[in-house]
Amino acid sequence: LCTFHSKSFDNGVIVISKDKIFLYQPKLLPHQLVSLGFFISRSHRKWKELNLQMCHIGDDGMKILHQCLCGDEANKQELTKLNLSGNRLTEASLNLIGDIICHLQPHTLLLGNNNITNLKNISTAVTATCTVKVLHMYNNNITSQDAVAISDMLTCLEELNINNNKLGDHGAELISKGIT
Repeated sequence: LCTFHSKSFDNGVIVISKDKIFLYQPKLLPHQLVSLGFFISRSHRKWKELNLQMCHIGDDGMKILHQCLCGDEANKQELTKLNLSGNRLTEASLNLIGDIICHLQPHTLLLGNNNITNLKNISTAVTATCTVKVLHMYNNNITSQDAVAISDMLTCLEELNINNNKLGDHGAELISKGIT
């Protein structure tokens, strides 16, 4: 296990182990994300876990990450856990996240603390593969309009966290119908 502290990552923590990459609050700049992506896609390791929590990659960074994980030259990964919580992701990233779900088929997908709405693409990918068993989407902008998409995913999920969203009574009612 190696731990590195780097001023260029704004005093964030980087941990790389045999099969895990953990970055916490490094505020990755685009060129740093490209370097990380190059490292992930070109290494001969099969990464099981990629944690980019609070890296502030945004939708532009998500495009870079998608290319590194799913592009033609990417080393096919075996990710079981992908944490993209707190990255300022919006609806613009959902097609890419859906593609990552279909391509890598992670077991755990953590998307809390973003600005995500309109879950149709996520729902389609989750139900198509049924490999995502844990999905966290707390503190986003999910509304009652997303309740049907959430309800559709329930047959595949073992754990769902949608706390602190804007579902309202109508959305909660629609989701509860999917549980029964």
